[in-house]
Amino acid sequence: MTDVLLCNASYQVLSRIDWQRAITLVVVDEADVIEAHPTRVVRSQHLTIPMPTIIALRVYRHIAHRPGAEKRPSFAQIKLRDARTCAYCGQHGDTIDHVVPRSRGGLDTWDNLVCACRSCNNRKADRTPVEAGMRLLWAPRPVIPDAADQQLVWDALATAS
Repeated sequence: MTDVLLCNASYQVLSRIDWQRAITLVVVDEADVIEAHPTRVVRSQHLTIPMPTIIALRVYRHIAHRPGAEKRPSFAQIKLRDARTCAYCGQHGDTIDHVVPRSRGGLDTWDNLVCACRSCNNRKADRTPVEAGMRLLWAPRPVIPDAADQQLVWDALATAS
């Protein structure tokens, strides 16, 4: 488990975040744990916190425009989406690659950015995957919270009562 559902104070799913960020939000009292893993915990010298799977912000945050396919993703979001796995070879990915290089008009969009290991990123260089003789293991896609994620939140709230 590497990601946690982040909900607004209204329990509307906002996104998935790293478990480390979720723990930070809980520790600084910015969020409450809605559902936690039954056996996994995070320990520090002074705290033991159940590993959250769903958290909700304590204060409602107005989102002027929902994140979607048109919003430029951060490198951290791409690494989270791809589970830090190289989209070309399946090994650990530690860099971000533009499928269509920027020099050829490639944009910083969800469907043009993938996680890549350094050797694949260097091998592909300033070419398309076809020109480099490489194949993507999956099609890059935007991360938009879907109905299934929202249903997880409603189910967790129903069982918590």
